[in-house]
Amino acid sequence: MASPRLHPLWPLAVLLALGGSHAQTPPNCALARVVDAASYDRLTITLWSEADQDNSSANWAECRAAALSASLAKFPQVRARIATLRGQLREMRALEGQLAGIRAGGGTMYAHAIPRSYAPLEDGLASLAALARTTLGGRTSEGYARVVRESGANFAAYVKTLRAYRPGQGDTSTLYDPKEWAGLVNHYETLGKAVMLTLGTRGDAATALGYGLLVDQVFPASDRW
Repeated sequence: MASPRLHPLWPLAVLLALGGSHAQTPPNCALARVVDAASYDRLTITLWSEADQDNSSANWAECRAAALSASLAKFPQVRARIATLRGQLREMRALEGQLAGIRAGGGTMYAHAIPRSYAPLEDGLASLAALARTTLGGRTSEGYARVVRESGANFAAYVKTLRAYRPGQGDTSTLYDPKEWAGLVNHYETLGKAVMLTLGTRGDAATALGYGLLVDQVFPASDRW
């Protein structure tokens, strides 16, 4: 069965063009490897715009992802799992932005949040990879086990809230389509379950960190705070 499409509200290439007519700064991976994301922004964005911020965040994350993959050459299983998690979690962040945008009736802020979420995600994946290569990652505790349980419950509640959404009375949004919404939520749930399957349920430090990344959503499941 084909995966539901991501809504063509905010293609990244279009967003990167919205910030102005000047050329986007190409990735500087030598710099990205030695500075944090905020410092990379300061050193590479010469004329700030929303699109330049998106571009900088995405570039930093891609450079760091490549560097992490190279550093895991002697740990092929860890490298494969990190690559799988990266793809799944990035797609989940994109769906969170898309679903929030549909509820709001549109708006580019929901798309801008997606590439900007890549930097903290990449930091988390680097930490997860580091834990997986040491005995620290396998250390168990009740606190870690609680994080795993509570994060799993958080994810289930998030999906339940998404599934229950219906436009309010008087809502004139033309973006909501019941079948598309259900398909997007189903795909989101499938991705989350795949992440949990990769992570397992052991109450250790690495698993707890992975579950924390799972529920680090960029937008809430409901507009009711």
